[in-house]
Amino acid sequence: MIRVENAVKLYGRAGANDAAVHALNGVSLRIAEGEFVAIMGPSGCGKSTLLHILGGLDTLTEGEAYLDHEPLHRLDEKGLTRLRRTKIGFVFQFFNLLPTLTVEENVRLPGLLQNLPASRLESRCAELLAAVGMEHRARHRLHQLSGGEMQRAALARALFMEPRVLLADEPTGNLDSEASAKVVNLFREIGERHRTTIVMVTHSRDVALAAHRLIEMRDGKITGK
Repeated sequence: MIRVENAVKLYGRAGANDAAVHALNGVSLRIAEGEFVAIMGPSGCGKSTLLHILGGLDTLTEGEAYLDHEPLHRLDEKGLTRLRRTKIGFVFQFFNLLPTLTVEENVRLPGLLQNLPASRLESRCAELLAAVGMEHRARHRLHQLSGGEMQRAALARALFMEPRVLLADEPTGNLDSEASAKVVNLFREIGERHRTTIVMVTHSRDVALAAHRLIEMRDGKITGK
């Protein structure tokens, strides 16, 4: 499902007074369909950069990256946008929900962007809110939710278009241990039920141990997988 070959991401350019920074420095990896992988490492090791490359949110300086056979390193912005809308779901540490909307309105957004019919929007939203245990919060706004509830709503939104790949950047970073466990268990259940490939960046070894495989990074390189 995911293949990365000799990936290099360079920020800045070497000059008389400046040195280029290698966020990724020769990274290669493969992730199978339906696999749940956690990526760990110290701040600045390149794990979030790698996730952004896989999600089409950033581009490589050198190397190749494929997602579901699509060559990310060759796609233009239009192609990357199409991929993000149809094959990738994102879950972020700070939820990225819109505070002016209700939970169900937030969850429906990806479908609205794809102009799905109203009946499909309603049925898919109800299905997902039930799956993440949030059907009783459908009409609530964000200020009425706990952090764990907001993350479950964000997960439902990420799954709306039935993505082949789910990318999560520190999804439990703002949650207590109980809420973290519930969110990670949801990830596992969704991956197993739908064969969704999940890549999760985390600082928590306890959270990482819930994944099928742990990839460790340091200084822009993979040190263990």
